[in-house]
Amino acid sequence: ITVSTGAAALGAALQGAAAAADAVHPFTPVEVTGAVAFLETFSGGDLGAWTPAADEKYAGVASVVKADGTEDDGLYVPEAARHYGVSAPLTAPFDPKDGLTLQYEATLQDGLECGGAYLKFLTADGDTPYDAAALNGDTPYTVMFGPDKCGGTNKVHVIFRHAAPDGTVEEKHLRAPPSVPFDRLPHLYTLVVKPDNTFEVKVDGETQSEGSLFDSFEPPFNPPEEIDDPEDSKPDDWVDLPKIDDPDAVKPDDWDEDAPMQIDDEDAVKPEGWLDDEPLEIEDPDAVKPDDWDDDEDGDWEAPTVPNPLCGKGPGCGEWVRPKKHNPDYKGKWYPPMIDNPEYKGPWAPRKIPNPKHYNDETPLANVGSVGAVAMEIWTMSKGLVVDNVLVAADDVAAKELQETQWRPKYEALKTVKDVKDAEEAKRAEEAVSPGRGFKGMVIDAVLGVASVAPGALGDKLNDFATLLENPDNTPTFYAFCVGVALVIALLFTAIADLFAGSGEAAEKTAAKKKEGKKAAKAKKTDETEPDDEPAEEDAEEDGADGADGEDEDEAPKTATKRRTKRG
Repeated sequence: ITVSTGAAALGAALQGAAAAADAVHPFTPVEVTGAVAFLETFSGGDLGAWTPAADEKYAGVASVVKADGTEDDGLYVPEAARHYGVSAPLTAPFDPKDGLTLQYEATLQDGLECGGAYLKFLTADGDTPYDAAALNGDTPYTVMFGPDKCGGTNKVHVIFRHAAPDGTVEEKHLRAPPSVPFDRLPHLYTLVVKPDNTFEVKVDGETQSEGSLFDSFEPPFNPPEEIDDPEDSKPDDWVDLPKIDDPDAVKPDDWDEDAPMQIDDEDAVKPEGWLDDEPLEIEDPDAVKPDDWDDDEDGDWEAPTVPNPLCGKGPGCGEWVRPKKHNPDYKGKWYPPMIDNPEYKGPWAPRKIPNPKHYNDETPLANVGSVGAVAMEIWTMSKGLVVDNVLVAADDVAAKELQETQWRPKYEALKTVKDVKDAEEAKRAEEAVSPGRGFKGMVIDAVLGVASVAPGALGDKLNDFATLLENPDNTPTFYAFCVGVALVIALLFTAIADLFAGSGEAAEKTAAKKKEGKKAAKAKKTDETEPDDEPAEEDAEEDGADGADGEDEDEAPKTATKRRTKRG
């Protein structure tokens, strides 16, 4: 198998999938056999029973549109940076005490950078009819369920509002919620709570979190029987250090804390031929004094220095210094050994007292309130959210039917479209690099080119490596190799950039030093005030930067060389 035959196979696959990519997933009428308390499919093509909140805060106007790539209608969020408030009542309040299943589809067509995509299942107020126009952020809910992502937050919320026996209502948050899928495909979110108080959170039909209501939520549905005594405090004589310095330990007499870590290597011998009297640098013998150099103005000219060529031919130049080695007598600072603390009492903890707020609710679902309406009450910085097939039921029979007859065919059809588009983009990117063998072929050709000039066994190994890369089964190895090469190139460019940056700074410092030297030499030529000194200063004050520019234009630039200011 070669890259060419692989490309041909990919092209055939793309052509075979083109029809699926161009097709629009049709709408399938929703039919379920399971009992439901609420099911909204938006198949009417409009908001229907969904009513916007009257509060001016909710500037976002939700609508019903067909989701991208489908004929299926859904509740749509058209604008970013808006509050949305819209809700629909259940035909009758639903009491979840015998079980609760919530499910809906959410498609983030433009992604989700920061915002909510969750739904609130609002608490019914007895026999009082639900007022959708009064919806706001303080409207009581029974459960808040669904995706929320912004900054460090990335979770599928499950929040119950639970009433204690004294009437106090407290939010109970799922302690370890699943994260939000990051792509733009339709995803199915399902919460199932059974009468035995066990629960499951599913994403796309797969269980992501499960457990008991009693040990998976924070704060817990049932407060603990005992709490720490807020009046208790650690006694002053409580010792909680398990180890202490040995008070009987004495520093050994031969322990020298001042001994250095490294010492001169007395066994080292100066290399034969070391040039003690030769300097490391000498004046450049090829340097020539510039024709425009003015000794009176610029000082005595000195040739720049260059590395001494004799040092490169021998073992070294200048004063020979013994190399350092580790000091075998080095011990560092002495510390006494640690021993068990005879006064140790263990970690201190406040004593426990009965919790005055403790209660034992064996049926928490009976105290979260009946569901009277479903609401989208969110703030989002991302547009394009589409919500569909919203379900409230006592069990998961209808939820599973909707999963298989509505969500799964839609998801698979849109995923096929996405996969085809991704493959086409990858193919175009590869062909843009090389119309012939593609990017992978270019890399393999480069390895073979190096192998052709590499000596002996190295060339053979590179040929074997190229064969390995060409095998489609070794695609991960190929991409790992490309990433490694890219990192090496990036490091080289960074090192070169740092080198040139350092050279630029050094050149600027040298130029500034030269300019200051020239000014000093000119000032020392005479101590007398010249007739045009004061007018020149006045002109400089009047002209500002223009005067400085004029001086630079009149004076011919000097060749950058090492110089020394002449002293008078």
